[in-house]
Amino acid sequence: MSSTVKKTFFKPGLLALSVLFLSGCADDDEILPPSPLPDFDEKIQVEEIWSSDVDDGVDDNYLVLNPAITENWVYAASYDGEVIKLNRADGEEAWEIDTEHNITGGVGAGYGVVVYGTDDGEAVALKEDDGSVLWKEQLDGQVLATPTVGATRVIVQSMDGRVYGLNRETGKKEWVYDTPIPNLTLRGSSSPFIVGNTTLAGFANGKLVALKTDNGAVKWEYPVSEPQGRSELERLVDLDGRFWVKRNVVYAATYQGKLAAINIPNGRLLWQKPLSTFAGVSEKLDRVYVVDQESNIIALDAISGAEIWRQELLKGRRLSAITPVGTYAVAGDFEGYLHWLHYRDGAIQARVRVDRDGLRAAPIVKDDIVYVQGNSGELAAYKVIEK
Repeated sequence: MSSTVKKTFFKPGLLALSVLFLSGCADDDEILPPSPLPDFDEKIQVEEIWSSDVDDGVDDNYLVLNPAITENWVYAASYDGEVIKLNRADGEEAWEIDTEHNITGGVGAGYGVVVYGTDDGEAVALKEDDGSVLWKEQLDGQVLATPTVGATRVIVQSMDGRVYGLNRETGKKEWVYDTPIPNLTLRGSSSPFIVGNTTLAGFANGKLVALKTDNGAVKWEYPVSEPQGRSELERLVDLDGRFWVKRNVVYAATYQGKLAAINIPNGRLLWQKPLSTFAGVSEKLDRVYVVDQESNIIALDAISGAEIWRQELLKGRRLSAITPVGTYAVAGDFEGYLHWLHYRDGAIQARVRVDRDGLRAAPIVKDDIVYVQGNSGELAAYKVIEK
């Protein structure tokens, strides 16, 4: 661990250029075209509960901004610095503030604070009740990951391979974990996850790390994928997508690498499969869901890793990560459609359009309500009505 580091910052526009280039990694005729919207027999009705606008969303930047959902409230932010608090039940606005920051990571919320990261490497905490600033802390790299709020620590990950444990009440740096990352990476950082006194974090070098939340001590490190090949492009193994925790197991996947199930207490590998993804992983009802780099949706057995089904009708539509809700799996696409699939066989059940600028952020589910924030700032809540 180290706290003496070089400060590293990137402009969101430059990040978008690198992501779009690497998404092709080939001549134009080899780039996968998006599949047309498939026809399907609608089995369920999806009802919009409420919707709201979060300024201009990510604007023209290639960013993923996620809302934070608590028991009674929804918090969301835009790149241009707007942060809002909405009633989770009806979307009514409680407060709205202009932070005058360019927000690139966020938002996280809990224990009375709302936290986001900025393009110049600052972590900022607001008071949940009125949106006033509680603290600010300068970090050493741009923050693209959503901060995670715990009982005593706020965990913030910067895109230069560092994870910070900040005091929740004051923002003081209590510890810093630092790991080397390649010069060439796909895009920002996966978001850290707190499980008790364990913080899980994934990195652009393909490594998943478990740290003690209170002091940052390393509990274990596991290389989900090892770089292969001679060129820097061939050696990309970013663990950028969302990983998922269920009981004592974390499921994580990398680009050009593997999907792995790892025991959290001791870091022991349970199973792994070759796979490449930008989006990340989820699990429910003993099924692990992953969207591969071509936007095929794959369901695997959570115990063995054996493939159960594969949905290829949405190939090339640049899907978000899958989020389970009830007996369905939900994902957004580049044209702003939200797709509902049945968990049993992957058949498409319903589709709604949320944001014509597209959906990069994965849907978030609480109490069987789906919340999603689009690229233009459209924020909406949906529920399923069985026919």
